[in-house]
Amino acid sequence: MKIAFFPINKAAEVTAGANLLQVLLANEVKIRSVCRGRGICATCSVRVRGNPSSMSPATPQEKKTLSLIVGSDENTRLACQCRILGDGLTVELPSGLYVEKLEELLDLIGEEAVSDYLHPITGAVMIPRNKIITRSQLQIFRNLHEEVSKINA
Repeated sequence: MKIAFFPINKAAEVTAGANLLQVLLANEVKIRSVCRGRGICATCSVRVRGNPSSMSPATPQEKKTLSLIVGSDENTRLACQCRILGDGLTVELPSGLYVEKLEELLDLIGEEAVSDYLHPITGAVMIPRNKIITRSQLQIFRNLHEEVSKINA
């Protein structure tokens, strides 16, 4: 079976029942999984653009997490919770970068954000693309490490 990744114009051959997150990682697609595949963060969320019936139904945990993700809709899935069941699947990767730790942005103070910087639990835009990253903006990330640590506990 074939799966396509948008917008990077990459495709992969997969076997039925393959976990989508594992397929992404095996194909060197840059995607995070802060909760390590437990379905409780937003970092591996993707949007199904083609043939959603080619994926396993959403698990109760996935539905709960998706209800918390900003901008989530019926086409949003957590890659860690999905199994590929059929052919013709197209998966759209997130357009922003998830941030787990404040340290990831410290060296970027004074720089223009090249992408939206997203909250790893809710997917909310914390620093919009093309905005200058300032010290005051980084205050919103102060408690982020603590939030992420709670997920991984």
